[in-house]
Amino acid sequence: MKAVDISLRRYLFPNINEDGWKFISALALVSIVLAMLWIPLGFLSFLVTILTFYCFRDPQRITPILSDAIVAPADGLVVSISREKGPDALGLGNRNFTRVCIYSSLFDSHINRIPLKGKIHKTFYTEGKNFSDNWHKNDLHNEKAMFSWRNANYELAIQQTALICNKRVINKVKISDEYTTGQRFGFIRYGGYVDLFLPDKIEPQVCIGQQMIAGETIVANIRSDAPRIEGEIR
Repeated sequence: MKAVDISLRRYLFPNINEDGWKFISALALVSIVLAMLWIPLGFLSFLVTILTFYCFRDPQRITPILSDAIVAPADGLVVSISREKGPDALGLGNRNFTRVCIYSSLFDSHINRIPLKGKIHKTFYTEGKNFSDNWHKNDLHNEKAMFSWRNANYELAIQQTALICNKRVINKVKISDEYTTGQRFGFIRYGGYVDLFLPDKIEPQVCIGQQMIAGETIVANIRSDAPRIEGEIR
């Protein structure tokens, strides 16, 4: 592995997802025009451009080389962990899962990654019609994309959900595609919720409130019989 980059460039000028450049370029142009009309307005638009620049950053991640490790699919906070049935849209409504919900804010990297090596089995997408930002309701009406994938022994699922408005979920998976652990599969522009459905009896090794790093944080181990861990604020 190459030496770790700890220079200021890594933080000030991160890699940017190719989809983001069209938004950044358009906002930069708008900022110039607004600045010509009224400097304070142009300055505010410039700040939005900078925020958009960082929203589309695509940092490299160091994924653990462990065949049994399930890593986080998104950057952000774990906001809920619950036992429930799988998504009906993927034909998993009769099976039990543990759902780990991660909230990616404006300040997180929005690139999503595959938690565990496997082959895509089913996909589903809906544009949505309501725009709730409440995680209790985030899978009722909002835009979302989901898919399930399989490895030798298990089937897992991912759900991406946009907030406030739609046309923000980007999902590039196709049925029968094969992915490796930590590989990029899409993103949610300007943040949202990413739910990881773990197979029954696989206990998550993360707590509500913990910060996840996509492709790096180990959420669970498919061969471990360790109980779910609890955490406390210190």
